[in-house]
Amino acid sequence: MIGQLDVLPLREHVYAYLRQQMNLGALTPGSTINIKEIANHLGISNTPLRDALIQLEIEGFVTILPRRGVRVNILELKDVKNAYDAIGMVEASIVQDCSEKIGASHISKLEKLNRIMISDIEKNDFRRLFKTNLEFHDVYINVSGNELLKKFILPIKHRLYDFPRHNYDGEWEMRNCLEHQDFIENLKTGNSKKAASILKDAHWSFEYQEHFIRKFYNMES
Repeated sequence: MIGQLDVLPLREHVYAYLRQQMNLGALTPGSTINIKEIANHLGISNTPLRDALIQLEIEGFVTILPRRGVRVNILELKDVKNAYDAIGMVEASIVQDCSEKIGASHISKLEKLNRIMISDIEKNDFRRLFKTNLEFHDVYINVSGNELLKKFILPIKHRLYDFPRHNYDGEWEMRNCLEHQDFIENLKTGNSKKAASILKDAHWSFEYQEHFIRKFYNMES
């Protein structure tokens, strides 16, 4: 049951609970969400639950079927491709438009976070990799100051990597870190066009990453 003294709106608590259930595998892709059962379990009315489900539908996690319930979406290959294309275009645009705002402190933070990721991969420890990777990309995304872009990108990344959970591929993750290094080096030399190209045409390119993507999501052709 959700406590009455919690500061966050009830809808956000319910949203967080549903996402947690997805992460834990209690709500699996293709399954139907029992609204009444969850509302009773949380001790809430249907209103905040429906509000949370609308947010999840906007983010691509579920589909609300009128008079038939709510279905947890299956992540298909076309969804992954669309996500990669969208993220690549947005992040590349941010780097090119805000390159003059990316200073030494930002580059230093990028290097530090990438070293952490490389160290974790070498130890075969992926527990914090997604979080660290988000922090890496947020360094230059936050430079833009565009809150709408941040809200647009984050749910897409969670859709890709947070649900359903998959086994990490050390080879792929290390290659991603090498792309990070190449990206950083181009930022250092002021070549924002090349840095943006690395993001759009390699790091977030579905075609470039397709082999690893298919393995990661068990979508072998």
